[in-house]
Amino acid sequence: MTADQFAALADLLRLRKSPSNEAARLVLVEGLSTSEAAKRVGIKSNGVSNVLASCRRGMSLARRVAGLPPEPPL
Repeated sequence: MTADQFAALADLLRLRKSPSNEAARLVLVEGLSTSEAAKRVGIKSNGVSNVLASCRRGMSLARRVAGLPPEPPL
């Protein structure tokens, strides 16, 4: 995901600036692991996992609205 795509997703989901959202950006844009991103921003890994789940739900809904097929499961 590009930085611009993440910014659009954050706007769509109305994500506020927070350590967990910065950690999500580090995972989705920079490619860090969940645990590494959590360490960098000083939160627990489950906080990162929770915001990533919200991001995945938002991306899935956006794909449906756009008429795109769902992403294959990881």
